[in-house]
Amino acid sequence: MKSILSIALIAAVACLSACYYDNEEELYPNSSGSANCDTTNQTYNKNIKSIIDSRCATPGCHAAGASNPDLSTYQSVVALKTRIKVRAIDEKTMPAAAPLPDCEINKLTAWINAGTPQ
Repeated sequence: MKSILSIALIAAVACLSACYYDNEEELYPNSSGSANCDTTNQTYNKNIKSIIDSRCATPGCHAAGASNPDLSTYQSVVALKTRIKVRAIDEKTMPAAAPLPDCEINKLTAWINAGTPQ
C-alpha cells in the first residue's frame, strides 16, 4: 500500500512538472530580446520558415497530415497569414505551449507587413 502511494505521488509530481514552461526572454533577455532583434528584410526562406518549422509545423500540430491547418509550406503559411497574425501575434494564443518570444513576433510582423516575401 505504501509503495502504491509513493508511485502515485511520484506520478503526480511528474505530471504537474511537465506543465511548466520557461519564458525564453525572461531567462535569456539578451538572446532574443527586441534590442538585438533584426527585423529588416525578413523573407520566408531566410527567417520565417525556421520559426514556423520549430514552433508550429511540428508533428501533431500544424504539420502535413495533422488535423490542424497545415503550415508546412510557404503557400500554406501565406494562405493562413491572417489567422497566424491573429493567433500568434495579436492574441498570443499560439503556439499552445507558450507565446512566441518578442523577437519572433517582431520578425513575423515585419514579414507580413512586407507582403510575405518568399
